[in-house]
This record gives sequence, structure tokens and C-alpha cells, in this order.
Amino acid sequence: MKNTNLKFFELISPKYERDNIKLGLSRIKKVLQELGSPCKNIPAIQIIGTNGKGSIAAYLESILFEAKKNFGVTTSPHLFDICERIRVNKKNINKVDFERMYRFIEKNFSTYELTPFEKIICCALNFFDNERVELLILEAGLGGRLDATTAHKSRPIIAIGNIGLDHKEFLGDTIEKIAKEKLAVIEKNSIVVSCNQNSLVKNLINKKVEEVGAEIIWKGSISSSYQLGLKGIFQKQNASVAVGAIEALNKLDFKIKEKYIYEGLKNTTWKGRLEIINYLKKKILVDCAHNHPAAKALSNERSNWENEEKGIYWILGVQRQKDMNAILKTLLKKNDHLLLVPVPNQPSWQLKDLSQIKEIDCMNIIEFEKFEFAIEYLFALEKWPSNHPVLTGSIFLVAEFIKFANKQNS
Repeated sequence: MKNTNLKFFELISPKYERDNIKLGLSRIKKVLQELGSPCKNIPAIQIIGTNGKGSIAAYLESILFEAKKNFGVTTSPHLFDICERIRVNKKNINKVDFERMYRFIEKNFSTYELTPFEKIICCALNFFDNERVELLILEAGLGGRLDATTAHKSRPIIAIGNIGLDHKEFLGDTIEKIAKEKLAVIEKNSIVVSCNQNSLVKNLINKKVEEVGAEIIWKGSISSSYQLGLKGIFQKQNASVAVGAIEALNKLDFKIKEKYIYEGLKNTTWKGRLEIINYLKKKILVDCAHNHPAAKALSNERSNWENEEKGIYWILGVQRQKDMNAILKTLLKKNDHLLLVPVPNQPSWQLKDLSQIKEIDCMNIIEFEKFEFAIEYLFALEKWPSNHPVLTGSIFLVAEFIKFANKQNS
């Protein structure tokens, strides 16, 4: 049975999921209605934005767990196991239950031609309904206006992470277009909690809130009196949004005490984000800087590293649809070394592609067929780099490296 499950879930690979994106709410709304409208009256915190959504969800999950609330969480993409996508009280859905639900939806609602993501959201809401949760945390997959999570009607709280340029092929080629797609989820009486945004996005949020009759809570960096379980300067902003969402929940009479907020923030974990991985007694920093805004956050973090001016070895793998030029301009500095690797099983940027971009100097880029070969290259150096090498880019690259490192270390 275990092998069957693995083969089944391999069908829902990241590439398969991406190749089958069809934004729209009509299909999933009809299916949810036929399923009996699972979780129909259960309030949700819907998380939107370009970056920080997963971290905000992780902080919320940790706080609610400390407060002993009964809640369901759905996030995407997963790092190691697709069952990470659906969790109740920090526990992943059982793979057998997940497969059974997924196959049921495929078999009985095939005429609706749901996308893989829509099927997963249907599974999540159905599972949460069976578990009788009192609250949902729904991380939007792509955009907001036509995202499957928006099919859930009761979304009184909207948490917004940083909004920037990404997924331009689906959401539009400007920040304004992308922001409008995301902000369309804001409705009358929504309590909107947002981190600091650039002036254009901030104006768009204020305008949308005023138009529909919602409430806006702006959050800056969180107070230094809190200890955060996640590393990074930018996490102060994500944590602050999570706390704002908890404050909004308390307006809905959830009564979450300050001590649970404090403990929850301190105990938050989120794999693959500014995480040191020990590999054969050497340390490699990993981070999922998969787009330009994330690369900018990582670059800002770098400015606090000791002796960073001596140079960083970057092991970088980026999906082909991402703005590689912007990522490289943001990450690379004098004395840096770039080891270019493919993202496993994904169309990726290659050296021949970079050579077509005039602004990029390819002389200091070394390309490898696999990330494992880039690691071997580092070990072959006369001396291990004084600064931890950084493996970054796609979440799928980070996941495969962590699995590889764990296997080699065992």
C-alpha cells in the first residue's frame, strides 16, 4: 500500500501541478457545493502576498497550537511530503486518507476538470470538516481573486505578506496588476492585516479597504520583546502580521492570551528558511529565495553576516519562468562565486540562457549538471569557504538537497 501511495502522489508533482494551472472559481465552487459545503460556517484567516505567506502561516499555526485551539491549515507548495499541505493541530493528514479523498473527488467530479490544486483544497476542506475544526488558515496558492482558497466563503480575516513581482505570466506584468488580483479577496467587513508595503501597494490596499467597507491594520516590525523561532530580519515583519491576525481573531471572541502568542512565536519552525544544514561535518545555509523579492530579503540578511565582503559561494537553482536577471543582480556582489545548478525535475535557468542577457557576466559562473556536483566542487577546494556556502533558489532544490544531506549523514 505504501508504494502505491508514493506512485499516486508522484502524479501530483510540482511540474504536473504547474502545467495544469487554470485560475477560476466556478469549478471548485460547484464541487464544494456538491460535497455539502464543507466548513461552510468555519471562519478562516486567508493569507495572500508574494512572499512571507508560509512564514505567517507557520507563526499562526504555532500560536494556535499553544492556545490549544482546534484548527486546520493548508499551505503550498510542500517541502518533502504532499501531506504537509493539509494539517490539523500541526499534524499532517494521513497519506491513506489523503489518497482516498483525492481519488473520490477525481472519480465523482471528473466532468468539472478540477486542477490538482483545486482537488487538494477540496480534500483539505473536507478533512477539516470531518475533524470539526473551529478555525481555518488558508494560504492562497496563486494571486487571490481566482485562487481556490477564495472559494471558501467565510474569510473574515485577510493577512497580507509582502507584495512584489512574481507569477507575471498568470497575474500581470506590473506590481499594480498583481496587487489588484491579490487584493480582490478583500470584502465588506473584512479585517485586513498587512505588513509595510511600497507606496503604490499601500495606496491600493487603502483604496480597496475604503471601497468595500473593510478595516485595515498596518503592522511594522514586531517588538524586540518577542523571541522568534525563525531567523531573518524580514521575519519580524511576518511575525507582526501573524500577531495582528491573532488580535483580529480576538475581536471575533477567540480569546487567545498573550502568553500563547509569546510562546507560539518563540517555538515556530519552518524548514528550509535560513536554515543551517550540516553535511559531512560542514555547514551549508539553505533558503528558498525563489523570486526577486525573496532574493532581496536574503541579500538584506547577508549584510549582517560577518566578513560577508570576502565573498559568498552561491549554489543557485532557479526555475525558468523566474526573473533570473533581477535575482542575480540582487544576490551577487564583489568576490562572490556562483555555482549554477538545475532545479531537480523542473525547467531551469542554464548558462546558455544567461549568456543571452547582456547585463550578466558569465565569466565567474560555473555550471553543474547536478547540485551534488556543486557540493563536490566545494569539498575539492583547498579550504572550505570562510562564510557558509548558500544553497538557494527554488524550494524544490532546497528540498532535494536537505533529503540528500540527511541520507549522506545517516
